[in-house]
Amino acid sequence: MLLYLACDGNSLQWYAETDLANLVNGYLPVRTNRDEALLVFLDEGKEQPTLHRYYSTSGGNVYKELVKLYDTGFDSADPDNLKKVLDDVESFYPSERRGLVLWSHASGWIPSTYAGDAASKARRSFGIDNGQNTSSASLPGHQMNIADMARVVEQKGGVDFVFFDACFMQSVEVAYKLRKATQYVIGSPAEIPGPGAYYQTMVPAMFKASGYADAMLQAYYDYYTTVRTDYGIIVSSVETSGLDNFAAYMKTVVANHQEDLLGVSYGSLLNYFHYGIWNSEIPDMYDMQGIMRQVLDEDGFASWQEEAAKVIKCYHADGWYSAFTRQINPIEDGQCCGVTMFVPLSKYDGSNYRFNESYLDTAWGKYVWQQ
Repeated sequence: MLLYLACDGNSLQWYAETDLANLVNGYLPVRTNRDEALLVFLDEGKEQPTLHRYYSTSGGNVYKELVKLYDTGFDSADPDNLKKVLDDVESFYPSERRGLVLWSHASGWIPSTYAGDAASKARRSFGIDNGQNTSSASLPGHQMNIADMARVVEQKGGVDFVFFDACFMQSVEVAYKLRKATQYVIGSPAEIPGPGAYYQTMVPAMFKASGYADAMLQAYYDYYTTVRTDYGIIVSSVETSGLDNFAAYMKTVVANHQEDLLGVSYGSLLNYFHYGIWNSEIPDMYDMQGIMRQVLDEDGFASWQEEAAKVIKCYHADGWYSAFTRQINPIEDGQCCGVTMFVPLSKYDGSNYRFNESYLDTAWGKYVWQQ
């Protein structure tokens, strides 16, 4: 089990410290147990990035053991460096079963173009690393494209689950790209609460021999509906084995309703991020169930729900907290499946960020939308 915490110069260092403090209060594998190992990669910009193994003893004492120290300036948003960490984990603790937690800032399927032109460099996917090995959050940084992430994890033989403890990552475009890299994608389509997952209860769920995806959803949901009720929550899982069939089904839906999809009154739909609220760096993030509810008739929508339920499971409170609106935003159950879907609307045509162009270059966009 690898927790990959990318927080070099991106304002999340305090949350990392809190999460690791919670982690040691829950289940940790016993040091002598070679069947289970919990590894934490941490790049927080204060010192050299580290890979530690966290373990307990038969007497209940908790320790962390340094496995490897990485070079100063190690870019945790570089997919090749993610591969290096995965290689190290496999070298020290080989296993047929693997779990991967990706922890940082994020923005779904939107490709990173940090090294490109100034008009598009604010777009991003997973992680922000300014490459300065500093705790300063004032510098822009690199991000990891989902396609590169998928390539790296596939090269390592895949993992049982990818859990994004990061905002906006539960989109159908992300899950579809990762379908050959993992059995489950777990995350939130919205902003996650600042504290993120409560690892005291999340780690035991991750180590379950079976039913781990459901257990992880339950653990995340329970904490924010019984303890931190001031935030609200929405979290879901996507079982990737069914995504090829779901994509084929959605290709037909889009073919039959493409004009309808472009003409929906989107202002009334469940939207986890409103385009333009933050310098237009991120497009709208509409829950795909709300979209389908608008374009399908009653029988068609019921069929869509059946197909979606084969791959998606969602837990949500009555709302979720947005740092942009500074309020709890309500969730209507009928509009919510917990997974977003982008639609290449005309309002994005004038954007310097080329959202429509980038979307039609994603694996999902190429297959489902381009007829």
